[in-house]
This record gives sequence, C-alpha cells and structure tokens, in this order.
Amino acid sequence: MAKDIIVIGAGGFGREVLWTIERINEKEPVWNILGFADDDAKLAGKQVEGYPVLGSIEQADRDYPGASVFIALGDNALREKLYRRLRGHDFPILVDPSADVAAASDIRHGTFIGPRAVVSVGTKLGKFVIVNARAGVGHDCTLGDFSQVSPGASLSGHTTICDSAFIATNACTVPGIKVGKGARIAAGTPVYSNVADNETLSPFGTLKAQA
Repeated sequence: MAKDIIVIGAGGFGREVLWTIERINEKEPVWNILGFADDDAKLAGKQVEGYPVLGSIEQADRDYPGASVFIALGDNALREKLYRRLRGHDFPILVDPSADVAAASDIRHGTFIGPRAVVSVGTKLGKFVIVNARAGVGHDCTLGDFSQVSPGASLSGHTTICDSAFIATNACTVPGIKVGKGARIAAGTPVYSNVADNETLSPFGTLKAQA
C-alpha cells in the first residue's frame, strides 16, 4: 500500500523532488502524494505541478500527523530548522531511479539523491543531505548532516564534507581533502586543500565569514 507523503516547499527544488517521487512511482506505487506544504500564503490552495498546496508547514504538521514528509528546501540551515520542528514524522530517503548508488553506501534519513547522480562505494551520507542532479560522490567520501552537493559537482575519493557545508554547481575536489562545517565552495571552484569551518572558497580566493 502506498504511503502518504507531503513535500515541504513548493519552489524549484520541491518540484524536482516531486519529479523524483513520480519517477519512483512509475516503477512501483510507493508514494501517495498528498501535495505540498509551504509558508508562502499566496500559494495556499493553488496547484503546483498538478498537486495542491495544502497550506502552511504548521498546518501540514497538524493536519497530517501520520504522513511522511520530505523537506525540499535548498537552504541547509532552514532544512535543519524544519527537521527539528517536524520531528515525529517519517523522513524518507529519496533516490532518483536514474541515479547510480553503490549498494553498500550508508545513507541516513531525509537525504535526496537526484537524477543521474553517482554515489560510489564506501560512502557515508548523513541525514538531510542533498546530492543533486549529475553530481558525483567518489569512493569513501563522507558527507555530514544537512550538507549539499549541487548539480554537476564532483567529489574525489576520501573527501570529507562536514555538516551544513555547501558545494556549488560544477565545483570539484582533489582526493582526501576536508571542507569544514558551514563552508561554501563557489560554482566551478577546484578545491586543492582543506577549507576551514564557515569559509567561502571561490576562484578569487578564500573569504572568512564575518563575526
């Protein structure tokens, strides 16, 4: 019997997540999609990709206590905040049918692996991680909770991405480096050495977060 699921967030990433759920259901009817929840009051009662916006996140939490929820928000900090707010629900792992994921990978709840992504052997993905479309995660990598690897980014083997770090589109790492907690790697940036917590690395250099 298909399980009820609500997608939290009716924006671009939420629509991508919905697409993956629909693709999963094409092979086997795993999910009964109830619709979206979003705090944008202008969306309440409207249709997004053919599914209703059920109301605010608080309403969905109250009205559908038994439903699985998927937090489809690209902001790492907001994803963590909502996880703590919505505890008590089931947070599934969603893997697009076109992704290649090694059977021995260790993947925790709330994580999304997008179309044509590759997750290689010996990898560990924490909770609420995003590995987006066409991203590559090499062998023996570790991705911390609430971290994100954007479309087309590539992590070489034994890379460690700490909690809440963000790897932007088409960035890449050499083997064995560590990207610190809350660090941000700009689009297209090659990473040749470790990146400290909360630093931003771009082709123009490294910027430390303001206190």
